[in-house]
Amino acid sequence: MCLPACPAYEVDPRESLAPRGQVYNVRAMLEGRLPLTEGLAAEIYGCLACRACETVCPAGVPVGSIMEEARGLITEAAKESVWLRWSKRILLGGVLAHPWRLSLFMALARLGEAAGARRIVAMLSPALAERQALLPRIPKRSVLPERLMPSGEPRGRVALFSGCIAAHLFGDVNEATARVLQRNGYEVVVPKAQTCCGALHLHNGLPETGRELARKNIEAFGDIEAIVVNAAGCGAALTEYGELLEGDARAKDFAARVIDVSAFLVREGFEAPKPSASTRAKRVAYDAPCHLFHAQGVKSEPRELLSQIPGVELVDYPNSERCCGSAGIYNVTHYDMSMEVLESKMKDIVPARPDIIATGNPGCHMQLTEGVRRAALSAEVVHPVVLLDRAYSEEERG
Repeated sequence: MCLPACPAYEVDPRESLAPRGQVYNVRAMLEGRLPLTEGLAAEIYGCLACRACETVCPAGVPVGSIMEEARGLITEAAKESVWLRWSKRILLGGVLAHPWRLSLFMALARLGEAAGARRIVAMLSPALAERQALLPRIPKRSVLPERLMPSGEPRGRVALFSGCIAAHLFGDVNEATARVLQRNGYEVVVPKAQTCCGALHLHNGLPETGRELARKNIEAFGDIEAIVVNAAGCGAALTEYGELLEGDARAKDFAARVIDVSAFLVREGFEAPKPSASTRAKRVAYDAPCHLFHAQGVKSEPRELLSQIPGVELVDYPNSERCCGSAGIYNVTHYDMSMEVLESKMKDIVPARPDIIATGNPGCHMQLTEGVRRAALSAEVVHPVVLLDRAYSEEERG
């Protein structure tokens, strides 16, 4: 069952890349029957960690956590490539785990971009030019106030997890999320002390950094009843803090309060926007992020939310829950494999002729935007909550 579900195996049909092969090799390594070599480390990092195999596995094998444990051992043994090891140490450990360093890094990157850094990179390295094409232009960061009052009849108080990279590159999604929650009667708290969720660290063999970030977030969010997330990868990491900090009651309680924005709105009920004079019909293809569909089990709610937006015609296409190939930093470390997975995804999407591709994860957003460019498809990639926010704005304008 797991072989047809595995995007890596679809592209490179070797047993060692398939879920059961990966689990066998990790078990053999842990039992001392297979030495941990750079070759084995490379195979283990060949997994996209999409967790589609977990959804179809009748035995419920937790492949995702097995792969994370294995990658932690690889880091301890320094068996990954020198390039990967130093990239992780500098970017994940040195920058991403520290909000002020990330802000400085992004500010410098924005200045470099304005000075023509992209053109220089393209001239110096075609390989890096391909990878930088995945990144959107770096906007000036918009910082949400720490407290936003409801604009509708008060219904409650929620916290918004704003993320790290997402806050810098997709601040518009956080703004839209806050406005939608306010419109539906919620006071929105955006704790300043929050930090990176730790997902990229956990997926890439840095579990101690992941635990340190988890403890900071648990402290930052306190006892607010609901912690709303709009990024699938972050949500998956946050909902698993209980397992990450095993035996910590606060971590278990925190994880239970984390919920994706679409799941929250559908669970609590939200005001459906009314059609306006500016409402236009649009064909919308929803692409389910792996860490929302497989890791969190949020499957129908985004589609239900989209179906309530005036003018939206949801169009179905095959394998909408299949990985797009972004997979954290996989599209940087395994660019060619990632692009083959993306090509397979676009072959399913293009015949549906969407005007909009809706997805709820920053990495998927960037990957699918590249897919649209490569396929010469005239479609916009948008977060579902942004579409809902637009519909509210259109209704207000009349």
